Amino acid sequence: MITPARIRAATIAVAAAALATLGLSTAALGASSSTAAPTRAQAQAAQVLSNIAYAPAQPAGSQGHLLDLYLPSGFSGARPLVIWTSGSAWMSDTGKSGDDSIAAMFNPLGFAVAGVSVRSSSQATFPAQVYDIKAAIRWLRANAAQYQLDPSRFAVMGDSSGGWETNMATLTGGVSTLEGSIGTTGVSSSVQAGVSLFGPTDFLKMNSERIAGGLDHDAANSPESLLMGCAIQTCPTQVQQADPITYLTSNEPPMLLLHGQNDPLVPNGQSLDLYNALAAKCDSVQFISVPGAGHSDSDVLSPSHYGSQTVKTNQGCQQTTTVGSPNPSWNLIEAFLQSALQVGGGSPSPSSSASASPSPSTSASPSTSPSSGASSCRIAYSANSWSTGFTASVTVTNTGASALNGWTLSWTWPGNQQVTSAWNATVSQSGTRVTAVNLSYNATIAPGANTNFGFQATYSGTNTAPTQFTLNGSACSTG
Repeated sequence: MITPARIRAATIAVAAAALATLGLSTAALGASSSTAAPTRAQAQAAQVLSNIAYAPAQPAGSQGHLLDLYLPSGFSGARPLVIWTSGSAWMSDTGKSGDDSIAAMFNPLGFAVAGVSVRSSSQATFPAQVYDIKAAIRWLRANAAQYQLDPSRFAVMGDSSGGWETNMATLTGGVSTLEGSIGTTGVSSSVQAGVSLFGPTDFLKMNSERIAGGLDHDAANSPESLLMGCAIQTCPTQVQQADPITYLTSNEPPMLLLHGQNDPLVPNGQSLDLYNALAAKCDSVQFISVPGAGHSDSDVLSPSHYGSQTVKTNQGCQQTTTVGSPNPSWNLIEAFLQSALQVGGGSPSPSSSASASPSPSTSASPSTSPSSGASSCRIAYSANSWSTGFTASVTVTNTGASALNGWTLSWTWPGNQQVTSAWNATVSQSGTRVTAVNLSYNATIAPGANTNFGFQATYSGTNTAPTQFTLNGSACSTG
């Protein structure tokens, strides 16, 4: 889960120095400016518009063409927009998960936030996911006036496979072959800045760059191969089309890249490759490489790593490398986006609000305490294995008549599997018993709805799937 530390004052000076090396303004950090950005007290989320369809569902009933929109109050004029999409190794169509936490950070700064889902690799292979993120951007730009968005100030941010979608969306503006024809057309899908947290870049190099025990990306059932629809080393020409470096033109939007050096799923070298390619084109880019950090936002941005990170910055073909400053933090990301999108204009205006038409539902803050009593549920479990490890995707469907307000899913391994990391849930293991608990943004599951989480694990011998699951203490069906 995204749980950023909020320690602005102690890091403003460091963040300002970092932005100066990128040629970006320090006004967004609170330095002297004629028009200051609204304070957190002044700007709050006024409207939460959930499950807006930016294109028809493909396949029917899927979630990959939905977005949520969080609109701040207390800010007059057109708002800059941060588009968030989370990662799942392309195994889930719930990429807007976590957007409430992003909105909690950026709405008080005057940003609107959109959480965007794209199709999973089991629903459609590349380039469908690029078509999707671009269709969402086009929809948001086409409806900018209705929601008081500034169509000239859009940024994309994501982690893991969502980081790849960020890279592709940021760096392929104007590439007609990647636009697709779904949803709104005839509108630009370009964005003005990108923040990529441990996103893949060149799939063909991932095995050569992986750490010991890392994922086998060349396997026919790897996340990358499933995305491409072929074992990646057997279709290199096709795979090259999924590499954002292929499309660089020397006129790219500014980017901020953050990556842990101990990442077992996406090698740190993937972000370094992208940094080097952008720097060679004289584009504005900063890459923060974090020793000891693995494959999660909370680890890469943890204060426990502050002072040890390597920071590579390029501005105007001038490269610098420092160690220990600036620190990888949500505060730095905020400052980068404020400056890249030139946030600082406008004035607080409590009466400012956008039209709520069309009328998607308004989300409420979910309870994170699992409800007691029996649960009617169905579990879909799938795994992609290699010699000593695997990644798994678990979809929890509420088949009952009442909403689940908080959930805990448990199962017992039939073998010696050991969970090592997880996303979209807090997963713990004691012996062979595994427990997964909801995060704040996916605590509530409406009747007939589902949520998805995933994890990485190790094993030896046979990786036999669990056959029995219990949700809030009650047995679930499978399939």
